[in-house]
Amino acid sequence: MFMEIPKKMKATILYGPDDLRIEEVDVPDVGPHEVLIKVEVDALCPTGIHAVHLGKQWGPPGVKIIGMAGHEFSGTVVKIGDAVDNVKVGDRVVADTIIRCGRCYYCKIGKSNLCENKRNLGYLSWAEYIKTVDYQTYKIPDDLTFEEAAFTEPLACVLNGFEMLNAKPGKVAVVIGSGPMGLLHMQMLKYAGGVQVIITDLIEDRLKKAKELGADEVINITKEDPEEKVKELTNGKGADYVVVTVGNTKVQESAMKIVAPLGKVLLYAGVHVHGEPQMVINPNLIHYKEVQLMGSYDKTSEQFQRAINIIAQRTIKVMPLVSHKLPFSKLHEAIEIADKRKGLKVLVYPSKWE
Repeated sequence: MFMEIPKKMKATILYGPDDLRIEEVDVPDVGPHEVLIKVEVDALCPTGIHAVHLGKQWGPPGVKIIGMAGHEFSGTVVKIGDAVDNVKVGDRVVADTIIRCGRCYYCKIGKSNLCENKRNLGYLSWAEYIKTVDYQTYKIPDDLTFEEAAFTEPLACVLNGFEMLNAKPGKVAVVIGSGPMGLLHMQMLKYAGGVQVIITDLIEDRLKKAKELGADEVINITKEDPEEKVKELTNGKGADYVVVTVGNTKVQESAMKIVAPLGKVLLYAGVHVHGEPQMVINPNLIHYKEVQLMGSYDKTSEQFQRAINIIAQRTIKVMPLVSHKLPFSKLHEAIEIADKRKGLKVLVYPSKWE
């Protein structure tokens, strides 16, 4: 199959803090093991938005990176290198934009998310076309929509945290934050883990969505004290698991007040600020309660593949998390919607200008 590919494409370039521009750039060519994908759908991620605010680029130092922040995407293969044999032109795919070395200690023990030599493709999918590598590119089932497939990367990251918790059926979890990532965590804990889930937030519409998707209890922290309410709902014990999906140190500190003895606290969200963020935690809460405080970051290639399968099985509902769909020309509007938490997951269509 042959697909006509233009010489130029529209893509974002980050010139500095909050200086993101959509410009005409060359469509990248492919090497022997590379794949060129026409991006159909891109879901906005808070990490990418924080990168725009901070003027931060991923990729080789000193190299201007186009496409900057998109990494939750799906699309269609339009060109492949001579050595590519796992996908072909016309295939509907998703891809992981982080390249692992496969040789370091962490790669060898199955924790490639912590690869010592990893590099990024530049988070390039805020563009009409993205170049990936063959072994990081995965075909999606025929009955999976591009919109559903765009949730592969975030769900894979959730899967990494979920597996670290090793949640037991019948236990109680609190998920702090009912944004898209919190709602994915909630569904994994409830439907894959058999856990009773309480979810907290300060946005009533998000809590309503959490209830619709199966949360056992919701707590609006502007109306109720979460520590008191969690204790009330658990007969004074506290939560066996607390998942923090909000990148705020004060919120992270508050998690220690609602976890039960022998419980686990998972810091899922990074804290994106200038300088080094600081937490203040009473170590005796960890010592005397034998609490495990842990973090989860990114995902492995194996988890990425399983995330596709989970979405395809519809075990986890992702489409109810979509609140906005916008063409590429309205990317800045999409960023503002996501940044101000006016909805849930915001989708952008790079292949559609208007």
